[in-house]
Amino acid sequence: MEMRARESVSMSKDLTGEITPFATALHDVFLHSHCSSCFTKLLPQTPCVMSCMTCCSLRYCCSECLRADSVVHVSSGECCFFVDHLKRASPSYVTEGTSDLRAALRLLCVLEIHGLVSPDSINHYSRIGGLSASGIEEALKEGEVIAERILEGSLLMSSARKSRAQTCVIFSDRLKLEKMALWAVIINSVEVQLSEGLALGVAVYGPSFSWFNHSCFPSASYRFVLAPRNEDCASQKSKSSVVPASKGVAADVEARHSDLWSKYKFICSCRRCIASPEPYTDLILNCDVRDLDKAEAEGTVTPPAIENLGDVLQQAISEYTSNDDPEACCDMIETMLSNRLVSGLKQEDISGRKHILQPLHHICLTAYMTLASAYRFRALSLEEAVRSDGENTDEFFRMAKAAAAYSLVLAGSTHHLFLSECSLMIPLSHFLLNTGQSLLYLVESIKGKTRQNISEARLSFSSCPASSTDNDSPPYHVFRSTCEAFGKQMLSLSLRCWSFLVRGLPCLEKIKSPMEFSMPGTTIFQSVLSEEDHANLSAHEPVGFTERQAGCILSLALCCITYCKYLATICYGPHHYLADHAKYLLEGIDPAQ
Repeated sequence: MEMRARESVSMSKDLTGEITPFATALHDVFLHSHCSSCFTKLLPQTPCVMSCMTCCSLRYCCSECLRADSVVHVSSGECCFFVDHLKRASPSYVTEGTSDLRAALRLLCVLEIHGLVSPDSINHYSRIGGLSASGIEEALKEGEVIAERILEGSLLMSSARKSRAQTCVIFSDRLKLEKMALWAVIINSVEVQLSEGLALGVAVYGPSFSWFNHSCFPSASYRFVLAPRNEDCASQKSKSSVVPASKGVAADVEARHSDLWSKYKFICSCRRCIASPEPYTDLILNCDVRDLDKAEAEGTVTPPAIENLGDVLQQAISEYTSNDDPEACCDMIETMLSNRLVSGLKQEDISGRKHILQPLHHICLTAYMTLASAYRFRALSLEEAVRSDGENTDEFFRMAKAAAAYSLVLAGSTHHLFLSECSLMIPLSHFLLNTGQSLLYLVESIKGKTRQNISEARLSFSSCPASSTDNDSPPYHVFRSTCEAFGKQMLSLSLRCWSFLVRGLPCLEKIKSPMEFSMPGTTIFQSVLSEEDHANLSAHEPVGFTERQAGCILSLALCCITYCKYLATICYGPHHYLADHAKYLLEGIDPAQ
């Protein structure tokens, strides 16, 4: 089954009203820093911070939140779990966190209160309280980590529930109810993201939200609104209806399906998975450079065996995240890209090589993302020494410049793919914001100027028909033309500074422009450069960091941040944290706006 709209829905329109969750639970790390009822942060000056007097594990911002949450906290067995049963959990279970288990306890309590749990309603492992629980039998049979978590978690839940004073529904399989509730949370819950930091916790919603199907090319997104627990946030009449889902999948989706099956135990049949031949985006993300013409002619292509390159990439990421060695990470990835990344070479130059990556291959995109983060980390680690005694200034500047270059090529690559697949709007908006920040950091670190002193970077975007979002639901053709105009503006600005940004980065020097990905000998890439642009691109030689370079980079930063704000407002509305962050940066650049 799946949700489908009853009528045509305009862009940037809500599909539902605000929906109250069935159950929520903070992640363990936030239990003492946030209110367990409304999820707001407990600041040191917050008055009247209160705790559960029995378990002392949950904190609340006020007496109203304590009173609103206490019934479910106690009646679900969560309070007993903290007092008597958490110490029985294995170290690995505690390390991974107990938010899914506690959300499952709360879910069962709510379903029992509303009479939605009975022996007849869960005779088969399919649904509980209207939520899908399919795939649990397969998960338990496969006996992997998820099976161990379900089994141990259900035992802990059962013990906590038996410790309550209230009676509860009894089943012949004494753990069936707990297993189904925990599995329903695992596959139906969403992480509560209120800012750019870590997700605060998990929330489980009823069918009015949970029945919206997963899609590998999503056309909708969700956002969270903080509201008091006792406030009525019931949804308005649904604009969607439930219909049978399409069946049948294309042949070339094994990797994506394997990932979905391992985590959620279902087979996706969204439009991306049933498409034949595969969509342009999938083709480009997986195609060896030598297969591009073949793909255009035959409509399909088998991706080359690149598992060893993926292994190299994952090993490099591990050096960064686990061994705290970003320099080794950068060296490993850049060596791989220098040997395998080809842009603009003739066919005879690449014949005989085993793997030839074009700049938009998914291996390259992950590499850009990792390198941007690693170089930014290396720059930040040098910043204090540079500012205090002026040491390592050249190295610091090189790190900041590399972070900006990799961020820009990642944003440009994603923009190119986004024009063919709008579901990339969310990652594109994040990459644009990161690019804008990296470019600002580059200029400010070398010029010593704050954002309040760089109003010369102001852009009017007169060529964009709707760069401001006064029209909160633009027609698609207006949205499309606006995005293309932003892309052209980024292209024009990048032509003036790209050669400077990539100097000293051999693998990026192969990419002639971070916004232009046409390749000689292939027809699948369509160039967006005019003859004049190509001439300008060839004419720009690497130069030193000048005031003109700084002004161009500042303008490019402002363009990226404004584009991010436009996309985030279209996708989430004007008050989402991503749009707010972009607005803050823009106001910092030009307080008069």
